[in-house]
Amino acid sequence: MNVSTRAFLNLPSMMGNLSLAGGWQRLRAGLRTVRFRVLATVLAFLAAGLLVAGITTLALDLRSLNSRVSEDLLLQSERLQNIAEQGVPGGGPFSSLEVLFTVFLQGDTPGRYDSVMATINGGNTFLPAGGQPTDLAASAVLKTVRAEQREGRTVFHDMTLDGRQVRLAITSVSLGDGTAGGLLVAANEIGRQREKAIGSFGTFALVSLATLLLAGAVGYIVTGRLFVPVRRLRQATGSITFDDLSSRVQVPPGDDDVSQLATDFNRMLDRLETGIADQRRFVDDASHELRTPLTIIGGHLQLLSAADPQDVAETQVLLLEELDRMQSLVDELLLLARSGRPDFLRPDFIDVDSFLQAAMNRIKVLADRQWRIDAMPGGRIRADRHRLTQAVEQLAANAVQSTRPHDVISLGAAWTGTRDGTALPGQPGSSGAGLDIWVADTGCGISAADQERIFDRFARAGVSRGTEGSGLGLPIVKAIAEAHSGALRVTSRINEGSRFVLSLPGGMTCQGS
Repeated sequence: MNVSTRAFLNLPSMMGNLSLAGGWQRLRAGLRTVRFRVLATVLAFLAAGLLVAGITTLALDLRSLNSRVSEDLLLQSERLQNIAEQGVPGGGPFSSLEVLFTVFLQGDTPGRYDSVMATINGGNTFLPAGGQPTDLAASAVLKTVRAEQREGRTVFHDMTLDGRQVRLAITSVSLGDGTAGGLLVAANEIGRQREKAIGSFGTFALVSLATLLLAGAVGYIVTGRLFVPVRRLRQATGSITFDDLSSRVQVPPGDDDVSQLATDFNRMLDRLETGIADQRRFVDDASHELRTPLTIIGGHLQLLSAADPQDVAETQVLLLEELDRMQSLVDELLLLARSGRPDFLRPDFIDVDSFLQAAMNRIKVLADRQWRIDAMPGGRIRADRHRLTQAVEQLAANAVQSTRPHDVISLGAAWTGTRDGTALPGQPGSSGAGLDIWVADTGCGISAADQERIFDRFARAGVSRGTEGSGLGLPIVKAIAEAHSGALRVTSRINEGSRFVLSLPGGMTCQGS
């Protein structure tokens, strides 16, 4: 038999070993899961609780049984004493113990586990007419009774009789007239009752085991459903790569901690995806926009004649202009990239009227236009003064590109949610009031088609006056508005002008003096 034949014949055993190894690995992996640990911990505590409850209940039952049996046995001696005190039927005391014991044994029948016997020292033994659970006339019982008796008191003694545990109550009896004394022996088969109590504990144990199995099955199903998001979370983390962050965990219905974990994980992925998308867009935008000035700089350097002073001077001026444009472009791209960071804004309460006046003083030097302030509403707003100033300057620069010297560029603001758009003097405004800041012009306007794309990066309106720009001004204003939880909108008509409105939400505002 060659080697390949032997290997073929051993293939089934090899496959079986691999299957066993794989099954053992899966079992070990299953035992390490959070689901198994949680379920095992709960079942262990439940089993311990049931065990403690069962043992405690059994101990209390046995203790109660001991007390109850002793009390029942004492009732026999009390009944005998009552009969002796009452005397013989018809009147008079008992003349002898024989008569007393006869009357006593003709009375109440002992219980299911009870037996009774009376004996006279050195004389006869008296038993009830019917049968009893315990044979008290046995020699072992009589020997024990005579050995354990105590004059004038009741003595308890436990003994084993025919394999059964019996408790005896031995009471010394005397009429007090000098006649021979006797003994009253009451017995109870306490062993059978203990066995019954212990048997009940066995039933409790079986019911507890069934409860544990049922709880384990239900817990396995419930924890399986609860930990579905955790498994999906593990699968998602295993499938997520830097190039693909689109995977999300399906969130189950409900508001428990596991569902909240899945929700928070998805939100984290959203933030990561947005951040990486912004980084990629920044790199793409920078490489796209910087390619042209770099090409211009490289071309002029290749054509530069070092021996021609005039060519060197002209090339130097051109290169410096291109570098300034590159620096401005990089600054704008960095501003957009930082707009999503928590520290992008540094808000504080600012007076709206003083802000508008300061902004007008800055923008009116941009170009020869008719500058004016339309409305000063009063009041204060919580916002970042520096970022709002940047936004107004960008909107003003955008308006300059679409206007001629005789056109009007206006700046203004109004409260939203009030009757006339102004703050109420000396009174806080409505908590739902917001602030609109606008820059309007009477220039060439923007077509409807361009209005849908002018807020995209590097987009330019087709009817622009031909002035150069990076196409990042309006995206920067939009980013500043969104950082304030606001919005930027535009209304424009061709040859009539445009109006850009930066809306800040009511939660940011604080009207009044």
